[in-house]
Amino acid sequence: MPDKGKKKVLITGAFGFIGSVLCERLKTLHIVSGIDNGSKDLSSCKDYVLSSSDITDHENIAELVNNYRPDIIVHCAGIAHQKFGSIGPGEYLRVNSRASENLARAGINANPDVFFIFLSSISVYGEQKTNSPVSEDAKCAPSSDYAESKLDGEKRLIKLHRAGLLKKLDILRLAPVYDLQWSLNLDRRVFAPKKTAYLKFGSGAQTMSALARPNLVDFIEHRLSCVNKRADNNMFCNIFNVCDERAYEFNEMIEIFKKSSVQPSRIVLTVPLAFVRIALSFAGFMLKDKRQWLNSCYDKLALNLVFDNKKMIDTGFKPGHSLYSVFLQEI
Repeated sequence: MPDKGKKKVLITGAFGFIGSVLCERLKTLHIVSGIDNGSKDLSSCKDYVLSSSDITDHENIAELVNNYRPDIIVHCAGIAHQKFGSIGPGEYLRVNSRASENLARAGINANPDVFFIFLSSISVYGEQKTNSPVSEDAKCAPSSDYAESKLDGEKRLIKLHRAGLLKKLDILRLAPVYDLQWSLNLDRRVFAPKKTAYLKFGSGAQTMSALARPNLVDFIEHRLSCVNKRADNNMFCNIFNVCDERAYEFNEMIEIFKKSSVQPSRIVLTVPLAFVRIALSFAGFMLKDKRQWLNSCYDKLALNLVFDNKKMIDTGFKPGHSLYSVFLQEI
């Protein structure tokens, strides 16, 4: 018989970068079941139930969800940023958008009061040319197929909420996620190919929001606790920018990486932004179908991409991790 007070939590992408850690964290607090399409031996996961299934296999997913009848669904599965052109926009939409809606519908059919948490991305905003932190109310202008699919997934879920079907919805727009063993989202801003050198673009004073993986796991746990304490059963739909307490300068990232035990010590080369602009403009002239994507690449290197996390902080959550604590074990 289920432990009193524990919720039944279903986590998709259970073997992934985020889902695997989330399963391990929540299994001590709730009754956790995971779904993943990976080939990992399920027998090694003794503390929670796992099912192997493709998230786009709607009939199988509906059956799994109906049998489990979760109180909470944390939807981590999806296609992340891929090499440009390797996946078409239709595939992004099929996996990141339509499959998300179908999963939510399956959850509603199994439990009308299900709490659905959707992991989206700050990339839905595009590269905003602003000196102010970008809030959840800012206009979205995605510049990639990945970002388009995440925004479309959000819209589908919000439509279900407004129709009175999906009563409890959190959309988490994640800043680039990193951890000690995986920091590709940050490496792209400061490393030359194959990490042969650090690259300082312009002054290196550009700032960006980022998200330590343990901060994300902590916040999801915090949200489950907040909803669990609610005495009412009212509907809600929240959108949160989720990122570390403050943003980081590129120069700061380089210095932290150079001091860490997992990143290489390399020479720092300065690359003028004008050179980057000319090179990408020429590439855009030659490859017109990639022009928008190339422009977004420049913006990610040249602009401050800082996101307002006040709404997240106002829930009572305080991020406890940073680049310093993750890479240098400093508080």
